[in-house]
Amino acid sequence: MTTVLEPPKVKEVLTDGVLLHNISWSTYESLLKDQPDSASPRFTYDRGDLLIMVTSRRHEEINRALELLVQILAEQFRIESRGLGSTTFKCADLQRGFEPDCCFYFKNEARMRQKNDLDLSVDPPPDLVVEVDISNSSPNKTPLFASFGVPEVWRFDGENLEIQILQDGQYFKSDHSLALPKVRADIISAFINEGLRIGRLEWIQKIRAWAREAGAANPQ
Repeated sequence: MTTVLEPPKVKEVLTDGVLLHNISWSTYESLLKDQPDSASPRFTYDRGDLLIMVTSRRHEEINRALELLVQILAEQFRIESRGLGSTTFKCADLQRGFEPDCCFYFKNEARMRQKNDLDLSVDPPPDLVVEVDISNSSPNKTPLFASFGVPEVWRFDGENLEIQILQDGQYFKSDHSLALPKVRADIISAFINEGLRIGRLEWIQKIRAWAREAGAANPQ
């Protein structure tokens, strides 16, 4: 009996990319090999669906601001952190893979030191994944993140940040971060929006001042 494979096809055209259907795992891995150090496009693979996204200047400005913000807060609160940027996380057994806008290890930071290669059969997923979706057109990736066991996801829509915490295989909205316990979603939103309006040095000083005050008010 001959098996007829349905050819790849466009499932959805998005503002900043395209969603393809009927893409094989081998094709996905080939694309990753062809773009080993490229910041854009970014690939998300979910059991035959391949999302290809390009990043705009504004997207990357917000992304870099969020990345810097997390680093500053972790330093101020004396929490060990290790950022892996948009590292590819993939698992053939799950037939899933993703490249976050940025991601961090906190609880598992020590385990990830001096590692050149990721093996998700033994290595933990990042403790925090940050997603920037200013077009609000990207498919919902939370089931994919949940399948990898990512404990916390931050999603910024261009104005507001939502913190989602993984519980029993599903994400639930939270006012506070799990990785950075003194940090609230509304504080992050305010800082990111302010960071787009004022100079970077002034912005960093404001973050550090807030963190010192928050640390003094709520010592660990």
